[in-house]
Amino acid sequence: MASTLRHDGCIAAAGMPLRSPKWPFTPGAVEYSPDEWGGVYVLWRGETILFIGSAADSGHSIKADLVAHLKGERGACTQQATHYGWELSQNPKQRERELLNEHLARYRSYPRCNQRL
Repeated sequence: MASTLRHDGCIAAAGMPLRSPKWPFTPGAVEYSPDEWGGVYVLWRGETILFIGSAADSGHSIKADLVAHLKGERGACTQQATHYGWELSQNPKQRERELLNEHLARYRSYPRCNQRL
């Protein structure tokens, strides 16, 4: 089986229509996430999606939300994430709902950490 790990530590996202690779969920990687734009993001633990969220560009950025998850400010569940991905969106909440509905249709449940909201 061929490895999906790239030379930069990124893993190609499989099975989810998020237009983003999977980056290591570490402070160093999150540092390079969008700091001035809104969009959606997904947190994985291995190949399992833990959380799908959105950040509106008014007052919250993808980077700010990811940092909050890393620090545990959004609960312990999302701190278990090993990778993340993000996608810029003009309507982040709508895109988040689309991704959540697709996950629900495919797996008959929401991601584990979304269920706790």
